[in-house]
Amino acid sequence: MSGEKVSRRNVLTASVAGVVGLGVGFASGFMLKPAEQTARTVEITRTVGGATVTQTLTQSQIDLARKEQTVVIYGVIDIPDFENVMKTAFLRLYPWAKVEYVGLSPSEIVSKSLAEYKAGKVAADVIWNTLGSTLPLVREGVIEKFDNPMIGLMGYAEGAYDPEKYWHPMSGLPIVLNYNTNLVSPANAPKSYEDLSNPKFKGKVAIDRPSLNNVAGTLFAHLYPILGEQKWRSLMQGISANQPIFTDSASASFTKVSTGEAAVSIGLLHDYLGNRGKVPVEIAWAEPMTALPVPLFLPRNAPHPNMGQLFIQWAVSVDGLLALARTGRTPLHHVVAAYTLPSGLLPSGVSLEVAALNNPDYYNNPTKWSELYRSIFGV
Repeated sequence: MSGEKVSRRNVLTASVAGVVGLGVGFASGFMLKPAEQTARTVEITRTVGGATVTQTLTQSQIDLARKEQTVVIYGVIDIPDFENVMKTAFLRLYPWAKVEYVGLSPSEIVSKSLAEYKAGKVAADVIWNTLGSTLPLVREGVIEKFDNPMIGLMGYAEGAYDPEKYWHPMSGLPIVLNYNTNLVSPANAPKSYEDLSNPKFKGKVAIDRPSLNNVAGTLFAHLYPILGEQKWRSLMQGISANQPIFTDSASASFTKVSTGEAAVSIGLLHDYLGNRGKVPVEIAWAEPMTALPVPLFLPRNAPHPNMGQLFIQWAVSVDGLLALARTGRTPLHHVVAAYTLPSGLLPSGVSLEVAALNNPDYYNNPTKWSELYRSIFGV
């Protein structure tokens, strides 16, 4: 991705009013026709401002995918959520498909995919992983460009997808601060990212290793152009001096807080929503409010490339995004996100920005940022 093509955009609105304002309806205007019910096409239809817009997959596309039949997905989404929600929704449209899902951490997806590519034994047809973590695979030649026609149909905002066509929009996961209510009162909960360097939280903050370029790393990169070099380094060094508990993922950090091993963590909204009322954890919103992009990628030399393309096209459609929302995750599409986010969850009048799109260097030079984080945090 060239730096000049990466721009800062708000992609998630705070209320359903955004849907009304754009004149988009999904409830009555959305329709799917399974492959068996039409001789030539599969149609995915939606209503936009009272007009019907239809995306058509040609029978030749479907036939090529059906000959392969199998699609193997390496993904960061929890296995139960994929198997019970995403897979079920996909099979409703393509009941003949054989879907194999391998749930891994962001770093495991990258290392496994790279090793298999170098060994000439690519196994995955789709990679579903955090953007910052996966971009090194693009540099290594592991990812194939794919011209996805669903992007245009859905009207994705600039910045929510890759103009160079290496990655395809899926999740835009809001980044939040979690705190254990047995250890931290609402009055003493962190209210800003600067609070992570407060000595009162020394040894009590859980974050995924920034050098993974996952949640904490992407968030910190977003803060860089806002704070400026000097203030940013001061904050990073302050957080490091606070001896954080390092994990391999934001979900693992959430677990540390839920069990009381940590008092505070940088986390993702869907982990909180999935455990709301079950564990003593609440969230705090800190500004700037951002959403972590977790897109889809098509591996080069995939064993079932047509099935991979078919799954990706479905996933970024309304049907795929609504299924994603049922897992508690936020689609990286501002209209569908506003339509599906729980009412009142976001502070009034707030929009979420795609994390680190204000810092093109982070996505264009991920290895540089990993090394920078290691020099600061030691891991």
